Parts: sequence; structure tokens; C-alpha cells
Amino acid sequence: MGGYTYDPDALSPQLAGLAAGSVGAIAASLIALPVDSPNETIANPVTVTLAAMLIGALSGRLWRRVRAQRHGSRSFMLATIGGFTFASLALALIEWQVGGGWFTYGALVTGVVFLSIGLLTPVVSRAVVPAWTVAIPVVLALAVAAGIFAS
Repeated sequence: MGGYTYDPDALSPQLAGLAAGSVGAIAASLIALPVDSPNETIANPVTVTLAAMLIGALSGRLWRRVRAQRHGSRSFMLATIGGFTFASLALALIEWQVGGGWFTYGALVTGVVFLSIGLLTPVVSRAVVPAWTVAIPVVLALAVAAGIFAS
């Protein structure tokens, strides 16, 4: 086994991923402000936030599966890089077919989201905090997205 030790008081990995995705959503929404969205109906701060939180929760589930393996951190990192690569290739394909700046906007947003999820999920999952504290970054992310979308 690797250097993992089970702590029953630590935050659930899925909740940790949700928190990491929320932090990534806030950063991505704010960083994407000066970049023109290719389609305000699909590529807006609300959809970015919801997608980031979904990806974060899924990454937490993955972290729960691999964290105790011998090379769990490496597996998680490779899966995160693979997710970013897949999303970037999909955006490049959309850009090639449709045009309109999808790759520029999407690569920026997905880069920030996957970077924050890849770095924060393992760290936050070690935190010994009540589960309700995850609601703080989730509510903040939704509030930032709604505020940016409304303006």
C-alpha cells in the first residue's frame, strides 16, 4: 500500500471533489470574464459552474477508488490529465466543425477546472471538517455564476 491511512473523521472524497469543483468553477467563471463566449446559451457561467461541480463530484468518486492503491496519486493525476485531454480534443473538434472561438473559451475554462480538481480533491479529502462545510464553496460558486450571468 501507499502512504494512505484511513481517517474516519476526514471529509468524504466525493464531497471533497464537489468542493474542489466549486472552487474551480469560481476561478473559471472569473477568468473567463474577458474572453468572449462562443454561445451565451450554452457557454455561460451557470453551465460552467454546474459542469465543474459534476466533474468534481465524479473525480471525488474516482479518488475514493484509487487513493489507497500503491500508485493512487499517480493514477488520479493521469485520469485528470486524460479528462482534460479528452475535453480539449472535443473542443478542438467543435472548433473545427463550427468555429466561433469554442476552443479558446473552452480550453481556458476546462484547464482551470481540471487543474483545481486535480490539485484540490486529494488535499480537501484529508480535511477533518463537518460535511455541511462543503455547502459554502458550492453556494459561493452558484452565487458567483448567477451574479456574472445576470450582469
